[in-house]
Amino acid sequence: MTPFIEAGVRVDAVEDDPDRARAAAVRYAANATIRVARAPYAGPYPFAGGCAAALSTSALLHGRADGVARAIAAVRARLEPDAPFFCTLGSTNDPRYGVGRRVADDTFAPDSGSEAGVAHAYFDEPRLRALFAGFHIDDATDGSAAATAGAWAHSGDEAERLVHWFVRARRA
Repeated sequence: MTPFIEAGVRVDAVEDDPDRARAAAVRYAANATIRVARAPYAGPYPFAGGCAAALSTSALLHGRADGVARAIAAVRARLEPDAPFFCTLGSTNDPRYGVGRRVADDTFAPDSGSEAGVAHAYFDEPRLRALFAGFHIDDATDGSAAATAGAWAHSGDEAERLVHWFVRARRA
């Protein structure tokens, strides 16, 4: 959040998990430019008005593929025309794809490790492009998570192996 705070940008943060939403609300309570609400990623979102941009660094990596699709549709519904959406999604090129407990189509929860039991949704390129109907995709690249949010969420060796989609799209 630091770059947004320094830029004086208004941030409406949506968090699906009640404990994380509470913690974020407390952390940013003194900052009038940041509003935090507990709401499902799939919407509806509690803030009025459109959004000039949207960012999801890791929320859309977790959960079921159908839930990720609903969340992307909810973001699209709130974005202003031509507004950018930056997000990270699971790639079927990730070595964890197909490993662990199958939760749903293209969704698996690892049996061990730092995210044991946490469902992860994975997408190949055609399914990713279908998720972004109603968007112009400016870039969709899958690659190592080591230089992104994966670096703080996983050990260095683990992050190096993980493969995520990095998507930059604009609402049509």
